[in-house]
Amino acid sequence: MYGKSRSLHGVVRSVRRFFRIPRGEPRHPSRVLPSLRICVFCLAVGALAAWAGWDEGPVVMTVAAVWSMLDDVIDGVRHRWPAFAAGLAVGWSVNRLMHASLNAPDSPWGEYPVYASTTLAALATFVAITHLPRRTR
Repeated sequence: MYGKSRSLHGVVRSVRRFFRIPRGEPRHPSRVLPSLRICVFCLAVGALAAWAGWDEGPVVMTVAAVWSMLDDVIDGVRHRWPAFAAGLAVGWSVNRLMHASLNAPDSPWGEYPVYASTTLAALATFVAITHLPRRTR
């Protein structure tokens, strides 16, 4: 019973941190190297899924990118909510622009460049905004 209570406490703490970070806790920018690793992993998984012919494979890249951004939001990076919103908006905009401009065939390889650019743009925007300097009061 003690183990369940302890794990529940950890979940509650993570949910609270998602919405509000305690005062006085430092807010560091998102680290570039782990985000780059996530991006390369997403591109590899998407390419492998497209090669295998899995139709939903390229979408997994975008889901993994959003999951990575949410993980950084829970960790409490600097400018976390504006960075998350901007990352989603830029990713969605790039996706719409690529779908409108490319006349890609309806196959996993045709969708791969669209979702690869969406993933890259969303993660790059998120990391760039978290590296903006702090507000001075």
